[in-house]
Amino acid sequence: MVIALSGYRGFIGLHIREAFAEHEFILLNRDDLYGDLTALSQKINTADIVINCAGYPVAKRWTKKNRNRIYSSRIKVTENLVQAINMLHKPPASFINTSAIGIYEEGKEHNETDFTYNNDFLADVVKKWEKSADATTKDVKLVKIRLGLVLGKDGGALQRLVRLFSLGLGGVIGSGKQVYSFIHIDDLTNALKFVINKEEEGVYNFTAPCPVTNKVFTKTLASKLKRPSIFTVPEFALRIVMGKAAGIVTRGQTVYPKRLLDEGYCFTFARIDQAIENIVGK
Repeated sequence: MVIALSGYRGFIGLHIREAFAEHEFILLNRDDLYGDLTALSQKINTADIVINCAGYPVAKRWTKKNRNRIYSSRIKVTENLVQAINMLHKPPASFINTSAIGIYEEGKEHNETDFTYNNDFLADVVKKWEKSADATTKDVKLVKIRLGLVLGKDGGALQRLVRLFSLGLGGVIGSGKQVYSFIHIDDLTNALKFVINKEEEGVYNFTAPCPVTNKVFTKTLASKLKRPSIFTVPEFALRIVMGKAAGIVTRGQTVYPKRLLDEGYCFTFARIDQAIENIVGK
């Protein structure tokens, strides 16, 4: 199998390359993704699958410059990939476009068939991101993966939190009631293999089936690290540092992977204690 991959230098992209190491990769860099569409189309013309993981980090203050980067790295890149795919006489079998559960409204429970969308900046980005993918030719299986909070040893949010907790500086963020719908990086790559091998297309929530509050997440991490979690980080303090981007950690969505479960995927790390134990318990 030949896989064309964007975002290959990122945390998720690196793990995809490792998980699919037996396959051949076409690595798409910035020049490919923002350059001449004919050249991009020619570069991916032998691909069986195109996986789009490109995206500028959202956990930064949303200045005008950063908002433009967040939009461009997701929407413009997706538009270019779709146009390049549609130009091919023999397109790839599948186009897998990552997006995010930030599209869902907070305070409610969501799956792929029972949901309401949010109306903030991140939700707007995801809506346009996914709409860009919809222009893919009908000859290609289109899968949209909505990622939750991705946990792993060598990247993602947990890596930064472990440093703080190891110094005894960890604690509940804001009210602690916000829900974190997470997924272990190994389940992400295994679920990716699962959906690639199926004929079904459409939206899949890539989240573990047991979402938790920030308070439970914090206590579990502190317990596994054998460190205190006595501090509380007030929301206003995060807003001073991060601006509106603070909502990424002070707000959350309760999201379930209904399609993965219904179609037979078995999570290795369904609970937060299993995920954190695997990551920090060794």
